[in-house]
Amino acid sequence: MIELREELARASAMLDVRRFDEAAALLAGVVTAEPESSRAWCLMARAHLGAERYTEAISAANRAVSLDPADEWPHRLASNALVHLGNYPDALRAAHEACRLAPGYWQTHVCVAQAALAGQRLDVAAEAASRARALAPNEPDVHFLSGKVSLARSDLTAAREHQEQALALDPAHSGAMNELGRIRLRRHDTAGAIRHFISAARATPEERIYSRNIDVVLLRTVSRTIYVFTLIALILIWIPAVTHVDRLPFVVALGMAAVLTAACFAWIVLRLPREARRLVRRTLRAPRVAAALALALGGVAVAFGLVAFTPAPDLAQVLPVAVVITVASRLAAFAALRGAVRKHLRLILLLVHPGDAPHRPQCEHHRAAQQAVGSTHAEDRGRAERGGQRPVDRVPDHADAVGGEHAQRADPGE
Repeated sequence: MIELREELARASAMLDVRRFDEAAALLAGVVTAEPESSRAWCLMARAHLGAERYTEAISAANRAVSLDPADEWPHRLASNALVHLGNYPDALRAAHEACRLAPGYWQTHVCVAQAALAGQRLDVAAEAASRARALAPNEPDVHFLSGKVSLARSDLTAAREHQEQALALDPAHSGAMNELGRIRLRRHDTAGAIRHFISAARATPEERIYSRNIDVVLLRTVSRTIYVFTLIALILIWIPAVTHVDRLPFVVALGMAAVLTAACFAWIVLRLPREARRLVRRTLRAPRVAAALALALGGVAVAFGLVAFTPAPDLAQVLPVAVVITVASRLAAFAALRGAVRKHLRLILLLVHPGDAPHRPQCEHHRAAQQAVGSTHAEDRGRAERGGQRPVDRVPDHADAVGGEHAQRADPGE
């Protein structure tokens, strides 16, 4: 029995430092020797969750349930895995069962809130988050989750207050920093959002999700710059036909539009921290981004050339062609940027967010819903892991970034 406890303690320590495959290999021997150990099966479920083997995690959690039906821990583990698989109704049922078995544990209410949030049951998520706060008002992860729920409900003020409270309780909570960045994006403060994402990356450098957030926001900024430039170009193209001005003022207006757009982009970049400015240079040198800029500038230049050198009597016939070329160049540029986003986020699982098109479920950082909290498994108690929450959501005008491994994708073409 002593040897079993030691082996399980070793496995638990491996899980805490994210050595999931090593822990799974160790636990495979443990469950072979001690197949009736519920704690071993729960730890095996955690190992599979960390390694993103969600079907195996459910099987291990179910085995633990069969061995100890009164234990809430395996239900939380199963709920976590089901969320990753996109089975939100069953995930919520498993979370509710954990809550029924242990209503006094804040972790079970967090589990319910996470499953409900993933399944867009925002009323259920808000109620569960409120109960978790009542049980653990000094637990930063409770406020962090409450902020996520508030953000999903578009209550930006409450979301910010919850994340600031999480940071007050734990100044190194990178997830809360990341969520504050999302809130800044919702308020159209790109520079402020990037500052929060950089702070999150500094706090948890091993989490690549934060640097991806920065990349996607930068791509979004490039996308909007292209949009504004081509929109101004479309307006200017009509000037010769409507006002019959000479070509020189027309060319001057185009040059001024290009200079003004570049100046606005430079002003945004200069407001960013030094690390972000380096990332801007890297982003602009990326092949797809450079191609997008070339497509936009080239298309506008061709359209303006047609209008500028076409005799006035033929301008009515050429003008629609110039408009089509400008619009086509903008769409081609956006397509190139979408490709750049897919390249950046290929390995990220996506979470559904209100108002967005359905995405695949994200890889939630559900450590609070994975750790044991009861006396049965006291050895596995622990604070919820500080993980980053999600990369940027799709970012149309109501842009925001999410998350942990918690994450959604940006679509800079919108």
